[in-house]
Amino acid sequence: MGQLAEMLQDTVRFLSYSIRATYRSLRDNKGLAAVSIVLAFGIWIAVTEADNPTRTSLVPYDLVVEPINVPPSVAVVEPIGGAGLHLRVRVAAGNDVFNSLRASDFQATVDLEGYTVGEYEKVPVHVRAFDGNVRVESVVPETITVQLAQLTSKQVEVTPEVTGAPLSGYTMSPPELDDTSVTVSGPQADVDSVTQVVAAIDVTNISKSDDQAVRLVARDAQGTLVPGVHIDPPITNAHIDVQQQRFSRSMAVSATITGAPKEGYNVVSVSVTPATVTVRGDEAFIAGTASIPTKPLNIDGATDDVVKTVSLDLPSGAEVTGSAAVVTVTVKISPATGVYNFSVPVTARNLGDDVAVNGALPSVIVTLFGPLPQLQALSPNDIGASVDLDGDGEGVHTVKIDVIPPEGTGVTQTNPAEIDVTLVKR
Repeated sequence: MGQLAEMLQDTVRFLSYSIRATYRSLRDNKGLAAVSIVLAFGIWIAVTEADNPTRTSLVPYDLVVEPINVPPSVAVVEPIGGAGLHLRVRVAAGNDVFNSLRASDFQATVDLEGYTVGEYEKVPVHVRAFDGNVRVESVVPETITVQLAQLTSKQVEVTPEVTGAPLSGYTMSPPELDDTSVTVSGPQADVDSVTQVVAAIDVTNISKSDDQAVRLVARDAQGTLVPGVHIDPPITNAHIDVQQQRFSRSMAVSATITGAPKEGYNVVSVSVTPATVTVRGDEAFIAGTASIPTKPLNIDGATDDVVKTVSLDLPSGAEVTGSAAVVTVTVKISPATGVYNFSVPVTARNLGDDVAVNGALPSVIVTLFGPLPQLQALSPNDIGASVDLDGDGEGVHTVKIDVIPPEGTGVTQTNPAEIDVTLVKR
C-alpha cells in the first residue's frame, strides 16, 4: 500500500510539472502558438475540401415566395411575383450536401411590413437555408413585383360535391358538414368572383358510415378554382351515413319442368348446374326465399335426355352476383318398364318322320316384361313359343312350352306352362 501511494504522488507531481511547463512555453512564445493553431486549422480545411469539395451553383428548383408581415387591411394578389416567376437560389455547400438539396430546404420571403394598397416593383427577396452547412450566395432575381389589393371578405355557403358511389347493395344519405358556410377573404376582385365553396367528398366503394376531413376550395361561376383567396376554416368535417339496403345469400336452384315425356317414357332425374347461386336483394326477399326457380323447361313428348340452358326466374329487384343468371338443366328420360300379355301360337319342333300331330296345337298366354315402348310395338308373331317332340312316338305326351322373348324383354309367365300333344302314325 505504501508503494502504491508513492506511485500516485509521483504521477501527480509529473502532470503538474508538465502543465506548468507547457503554459510557460505558450506564454513566452505567443506568436508561435498562434501560427501553430492557424496552420492546424488550415490543414484541417484542406483535408476536408479534398475529401468533399465545396460547390457553388444554382439549385435547380423554383422556390415559392411567402409574404410575411402582411398588413391586416391588404391582401397579396396571386400569383406573387407574376405568373412567369422562376425564383432560384445560388448556394455554396459541400458536394454531397448540394446533390441532396430540394426546394423544400429553403424559405423564400418578402417582408411587406408597412406596405399599403398598390403595386410595388423591386421588393427584395430573402432566402434562408434550413441546413446550417448551406450558405446562400445570391437570389435570382433579387427583387420581385408585388401587388397589394384592399382586403375584403364575405360568407359563402359550402356545397358538398360527392364523387364515386358506395359498394353495390349500400346506399348513403346526403353528407352532413360541420361547417355549412365559411368566410372567404382576399383581394376584392378574387373574392367577388367566388360563387361557391366546394367540399369534395369521395365515397367510392365505401360500405360503412364514416367521417372525412375535407379540404374546401373556392370556385367561380364556371367551376374554375379561384386560388387567390383564403377560406376560414380551410377544412371541415363531413359525416357520411351508409346503410346496407341489399343483402346476399347462397340459394339452391330448382328446375321448373312443364309437359311430360312421350307415353311409355319416364323422367328418371332432374339436375341443375350450378346447383346454387348467390342472390342479392332486399332483406325481406333474402330472408323469406328458400330457392330460386328457373324459367319453365318444356319436355312434352321427349324420348331422350333434355339438356338446355335456362334463365333464372328472379323477382324484380333481385340479381345474381358472381355469375350470369342462367343455369344448365339436365332432364334424364328413360323408357318406362311394364308387362304385356300376348296370345302366342305354339309350334312343334324335332317331330319324328313317322309321326304327326293329331289336330292343331293350342295358343298360350305369354307375359313379357320390358320397356313399354318396345312391348307396345310387339305382335304375337315376334314371340317364339314351341314344344320339343324329339324322340316322342305315337301316343299322348305332356310337354313343356319353350318361349323365346324378343331381345330387351323377359318372360314372367307362360299360361299354360305345359300342354298335351297327341302323335299319330303317318
